[in-house]
Amino acid sequence: MRIDKDIDVSDDNIVLQELLEKYSFSPKQLAAWTGRAASTIYKYLSGELTIPVFIWRNLYERTLDVNICLLITGIVPTVIAPIVTAGKPTDSATLAKLIEARQAEISCERYILKILSDGKIDGADIKSVEDYRRAYPEMVKNHAQIFRAITERFKS
Repeated sequence: MRIDKDIDVSDDNIVLQELLEKYSFSPKQLAAWTGRAASTIYKYLSGELTIPVFIWRNLYERTLDVNICLLITGIVPTVIAPIVTAGKPTDSATLAKLIEARQAEISCERYILKILSDGKIDGADIKSVEDYRRAYPEMVKNHAQIFRAITERFKS
């Protein structure tokens, strides 16, 4: 999912559809989590009803997907980095997630190098800039999570 500009409120149903698909959530699950009828969730998905803020908040709490925040901030240069670490930083599952997060950061850093490699930022960098804009919020979130995991483990 990509949000590069302000989204017309009438398009929020498309964003909701993409989020449910991205995280493999069903409309019935969302209904159960939010206390709404499944038929109401389907009306949100079809665009018949405006999606209330508590639906977005519920999805954000479950996914920490920064694209939900971008619905509000639009093109305002904002980066939201929820700092969350599940489990102890030394268990193998958490370490695997931290390694995967760091690999995503390195990919984002490669976009930066590709953009800057010729000493200018111009039309030749369109694809890399788009990739960088897409990856940057997730990179900031990942970096915040790695920072917290390492520093909390070091304190203990």
